[in-house]
Amino acid sequence: MRLADREHTSRPWRIHELTRDFRVEDVWAVPVTGGRDDFPRLVAQLAGADPSRGSSRVSRMLWTARSTIGELLSWDGPGTGLGSRVTTLRERLPADLRSTPGPDFAALPFTSLYLLDDEFAAEIANHTVHGVMHLGWVPDGKGAYRGQLAVLVKPNGLPGAGYLAAIKPFRHLIVYPRMMRDLARQWRDDAATPTASSASGIAEVSGTHEPHAGSSGQARQIDLPPAARALSTLARIDYGDAFFVSTGPGPDRTGEEWARAVLEGTPQKVRVRLLRGWCLLGLRLGSPWSRRRILGWQVRRCSPDFVLLAAGSRIGMPAELLFKREGHGLLFATFVQQRNSVARIVWARVVPAHQRTVSYLLEQAAGRESQGYGKCP
Repeated sequence: MRLADREHTSRPWRIHELTRDFRVEDVWAVPVTGGRDDFPRLVAQLAGADPSRGSSRVSRMLWTARSTIGELLSWDGPGTGLGSRVTTLRERLPADLRSTPGPDFAALPFTSLYLLDDEFAAEIANHTVHGVMHLGWVPDGKGAYRGQLAVLVKPNGLPGAGYLAAIKPFRHLIVYPRMMRDLARQWRDDAATPTASSASGIAEVSGTHEPHAGSSGQARQIDLPPAARALSTLARIDYGDAFFVSTGPGPDRTGEEWARAVLEGTPQKVRVRLLRGWCLLGLRLGSPWSRRRILGWQVRRCSPDFVLLAAGSRIGMPAELLFKREGHGLLFATFVQQRNSVARIVWARVVPAHQRTVSYLLEQAAGRESQGYGKCP
């Protein structure tokens, strides 16, 4: 449902400090409600949205048409965006907002500006407009909160103003109403499941846990050794854990060979579920078929004794996996950095499934017969 502009302009949002030369184009009520701490989940949903794959066929066609026209007319070229045609609003951010980055977008062509407990802002620029998308978490007067989306624009002259006027009926009648409904449906679906949807792919793996016949030992969680923590290249480790499994006096594998055994030696259906879970968590992986990577993870450090794998993140949650030989055993450590509240909320929901999955993978790998694996690239 569209709202009056004053629903945005009358509230003490921080975005007002940055957009005095912008005008309010639209304000929409996002049909979701929740508690005070649920806002990061809504931000994660918005950042992960892909309207070109939404539930409305007409809406999908409009997004495809816009992309095609933009390519033909060079509306979205490198010389029309942030840092070229216009200066990014990040240059206007006060010091306290510079330290609150939001998540990256999976499909929408926006760049995050900042993320607070009750508001999130992102910007876009092309040949027609410099725009801002602002998401707020508004008290409903009954102890709960509701979502509110505002679109702020600065048209690029008469062509930009004409473009905004031309697409206005489509935005109001099709694009935004369908986008709101899709967000509401995903919100309800997430609330109906015991764990966040971003953890579902990982939870499916751990749900297949069956002790492997002839396993050399059970995986057990241990305190993260300082020597293992020191191998991480993350600027800050906000979450770290470690597991150990006895492997017996088998072939003397390198750290990389153990990583391939654990991750790539699993059945195909397990690999698919792992990749799906990592993707839903917003991790940036490469090709899972590349021999220079290990199931999509980049090899960041490598020696005969250990391998450190790394993945970037679309939501501010870069991660590393460490596989390290320890006598007749294998140490597996996970390091996660959480750069914003979205990352903290998502990872908190995932931890139990993550730990079950690690235990399962280690026990399965330790029980399988030795296989040959490639060396470090």
